[in-house]
Amino acid sequence: MKSHIIILLLCGLCEPLVASREFFSKNCTECHDSETSKAGLNLEELKADFSVPASVDIWQRVLEQLETRQMPPRKRPRPEISTQEQLTSWIRVEFSKKNIAPIIDHKRRTPDFGNRLDHDALFDGSQGGPASSPPRLWRQSPHIYDQFVKGLGGVRHAVTIHQPFAIDESKGVIADYSTQHLADSATLQLLMMNCKSIAAYQTTGINKREWDGRMQIHRQTPDVFRDIIESKTAPKAEQINAAIVHEYQLFLGREPTTAELQNTLGLANKAIRSGGNVRGLQTALVSVMLKPEVIYRIEIGFGEPDKDGRRRLSAYELAFALGYALTDKAPDQVMVGSESLLTLARSGKLDSPKSIRETVRAILDANDMSVADYRMFTEDHKVRNTRTLRFFRDFFGYHHAPRVFKDENRISIDSGFDTKRIVTDADQFVMHIFDNDTDVLRKLLTSNNYFVTYLGSDKHFQHDLKYIRENVNDAGYKTNITYIKRIEAAGKTPIPLEGPSSRTYVGFYNIDHVNWDYPRKQPFPLPKSQRAGILTHPAWIIAWSGNFDNDPIRRGKWIREHLLADYVPEIPITVNAVISEDRDHTLRHRLKPTRAKECWSCHQKMNPLGLPFESFDDFGRFRTNEMLDDILTIFPKRHRDARTVPVDRSGDIIDSGDKGIDGNVSNVFELLERLASSSRVRQSFVRHNFRYWLGRNETFSDSSTLINADRAYTENGGSMKALIASLLSSDSFLYRK
Repeated sequence: MKSHIIILLLCGLCEPLVASREFFSKNCTECHDSETSKAGLNLEELKADFSVPASVDIWQRVLEQLETRQMPPRKRPRPEISTQEQLTSWIRVEFSKKNIAPIIDHKRRTPDFGNRLDHDALFDGSQGGPASSPPRLWRQSPHIYDQFVKGLGGVRHAVTIHQPFAIDESKGVIADYSTQHLADSATLQLLMMNCKSIAAYQTTGINKREWDGRMQIHRQTPDVFRDIIESKTAPKAEQINAAIVHEYQLFLGREPTTAELQNTLGLANKAIRSGGNVRGLQTALVSVMLKPEVIYRIEIGFGEPDKDGRRRLSAYELAFALGYALTDKAPDQVMVGSESLLTLARSGKLDSPKSIRETVRAILDANDMSVADYRMFTEDHKVRNTRTLRFFRDFFGYHHAPRVFKDENRISIDSGFDTKRIVTDADQFVMHIFDNDTDVLRKLLTSNNYFVTYLGSDKHFQHDLKYIRENVNDAGYKTNITYIKRIEAAGKTPIPLEGPSSRTYVGFYNIDHVNWDYPRKQPFPLPKSQRAGILTHPAWIIAWSGNFDNDPIRRGKWIREHLLADYVPEIPITVNAVISEDRDHTLRHRLKPTRAKECWSCHQKMNPLGLPFESFDDFGRFRTNEMLDDILTIFPKRHRDARTVPVDRSGDIIDSGDKGIDGNVSNVFELLERLASSSRVRQSFVRHNFRYWLGRNETFSDSSTLINADRAYTENGGSMKALIASLLSSDSFLYRK
């Protein structure tokens, strides 16, 4: 009956309000009538008057809940999808009549809205329709711009090149979303300044005073430019055309079209007449540097439309899309065997999903990081999967550890230096697992094989230890030599770091820096009773801690949103979310106010997941007792008389969406083992990969893409490379509509 009413409604044969009331009375008003009004929503008296702002606000909420399939709740009977779609279509038609923009369309583009889609519906195979992405202009990332400027030679040494592109650096979110960043006036102003500097560097050169006081001209002028610059007469059209073609190939990786060549030639001639050869050439060069392709990744879909109205990315678009998905380089600089990615695309060798998958795997395999040392994450892009590393950093958020202020009096060493080193250890941990490419997610969550100040090879170790032995000018030289001799006399290997203050950082791993036998081959196992995966790594623990305490709420929120594909509503503006500073009690005890009825509906999603991490202090050190009273140091010998209580390490997994893992957990290691075994956690990992590699949130039309990526991961032994290859060869990546 409902379906018939809705159909009549859409045909204009009955009042809209009749249909909506019928739908609401069957599915919604038990919780959202005038008496209960859960979430402040009363649908009993809702009118189909879209000129009244109060009614529009409610219809906006209704549209959001229906299109994300969040309501009715999972535990209640669901209406047929066709019935919901008919109602949402009618709401959208009415919005259109009044020029009302659905708020959900804006929210869908934001990273924090991704989990609002019903997870089960994405993976149960019920969603049909061919997949595609919307045509888009994806603004370049700062990493791509940095790599591009590096390719211009020594311009960065000659003049300051400003970074025009900023990205979201919030913790635990994907930084580079296609829908989040535009080139505003400030961005374009910085770009213009850079372009003028680069044009000067390519033509007249830039004067710079060197360290010894000498003035020196820095210049990199192509021969085709030199002919114009040195000519005492106006250059010929052929000379200008050659210069324009050179700049197009350098900046855009292609030759200009006939129209582009004519337009730029006309601009150059006009500028030369008014300002001379040099200024005229510089003007033409700047116009090329400011082409939209330099600022945006253009993914419109210039292929022929298929029967569903989708357009495939052209060969040129596909080459850049793949190049920038996997690296920070333009496709003419990404080599696959003996050919560039751009050449492969233009020659038709990337026309099939299979060939794309093979190419993606080849690029990922060629960028193995297993030979890296602790300096590996600076500016070396030759043999590094930096885009993959950035995914892990965005997903886990552990690289924010240095940004969490810790009082140095509590740790007695330079916390910023040490936390940066710990982040590098974590980078090596995740990338080693990625390179091995088996059971990636499980190992990320459970492996106790860690890297600690690893130098990458025995050669690097010998080099650094030799430097320490010979660096007689170091203030701590005698101390270093005494330490090395003592350790080697005991038949052990010294830590290849200068100074005891540097070596103490291994204490974050519960390692005694005074007597530790440094493992020259890494990774090496830490006690299984103390470490399991990246979530027990000091970098992650510190990143998701407060300045003086642990932060079980945010840790639990991270697990809920990143591993369980769920979401936690924002804190109401009326709530003063402050934890008591009463240090006579444990942090768990101080969180008891969150169990109040008005708080627990949200906090039950977070606290029980975050509290098992109380096995660690806020510096990432494993502990069995929690110190009370004062804010104490991580070095317990200084506080032998401190009052302590045993740590309560228990927790709970509540309403995870996977009944097989729900229930009490005795400690953090049981929690992580259960999470690692969950298909929902694996699927959530797939969803976050989708968002990162495709630069947008998934939709229901992407269901087949997600299912195929999940299948590729499992059928290839937990291969993340297979997962990425599946995503980057999917219709969601290749087609635009």
